[in-house]
Amino acid sequence: MKWDSLCDDKSLENIPYRVELTRHGQLVMSPRRSYHSIYQSRTIRWLNRLLPDGEAMPECPIETKIGTVVADVAWATPKQVKRNFDLPNWAESPEIVVEVLSPSNTGDEIRKKREALFDKGAAEFWICNRKGALQFYGPHGRLSKSKLCPKFPANVANAAFNGED
Repeated sequence: MKWDSLCDDKSLENIPYRVELTRHGQLVMSPRRSYHSIYQSRTIRWLNRLLPDGEAMPECPIETKIGTVVADVAWATPKQVKRNFDLPNWAESPEIVVEVLSPSNTGDEIRKKREALFDKGAAEFWICNRKGALQFYGPHGRLSKSKLCPKFPANVANAAFNGED
């Protein structure tokens, strides 16, 4: 099974899970909790505020060596958006990829996703835990803060967002 045929499958339209596809064509479905959607929303709002020259988006499908990985949140440059807009899944990784952890995620799974996305050109990979705290990674390891968005808050659960600086 390929991602574009999966996207056209009407039987999958209303399932309450996030779907990813392994390199072997197997579906991986993950249920979501409320905090997951809220942290996605807050991350997108902060990215759009702090990096207004790009595009922050939810649920971005990216083709990798481990299959189609769906980023919880991604941020890309306008050129990247233009190159990938009409594709069923991105041929390259957006510059920033954010994974909001679910109880079912394992450390090994997240490490493999991170490596696969760096192989596809990601500049940074962020991990948001259940408490909203973020860890930032570059291709060579852990970062103390994002290099692309250094003013991004360390915790999206506690960071006030009222439209003011």
